[in-house]
Amino acid sequence: MERINPNLEYIQDVLKERNLTPRQLSKLIFGEGTHRDIVKEITTKPDVRASTVVKLCRALEISMDSLYQNSDTDKKEIQTINGIGIVNNSPNAKVDLVDLRAENKALKMVIEEKDKRLAEQQKYIDQLGKRLDLVLQLGHNSDTGM
Repeated sequence: MERINPNLEYIQDVLKERNLTPRQLSKLIFGEGTHRDIVKEITTKPDVRASTVVKLCRALEISMDSLYQNSDTDKKEIQTINGIGIVNNSPNAKVDLVDLRAENKALKMVIEEKDKRLAEQQKYIDQLGKRLDLVLQLGHNSDTGM
């Protein structure tokens, strides 16, 4: 069975795009004190653990299938899904970044409004609590004859 190595050129391109060195990526994945080299491990070891590949893909925010595509593969034929479930190159699912930002802004405004409304309602609850305490105190005083 032929062993398929991850596409080293692709990894290097992504690292350059993210302004990361292989050393920085290794520290991001394995921790500050590591001496491991994730890029070397994944491209030279005969048996790379799936968990290591997953950690690499999550850290770089790339799909596993893109990691194993070679330059001969026509990327238009293969749909790739990034780590958050968005189909990157599907002709049926184009995600417009401007639309997503607008939706995000609108949702933040809704959350702000909700927070204001909750603060207002908490103020009413506090006022009602004080009035109830007063009524209970007055009722207690009238029961004791004071």
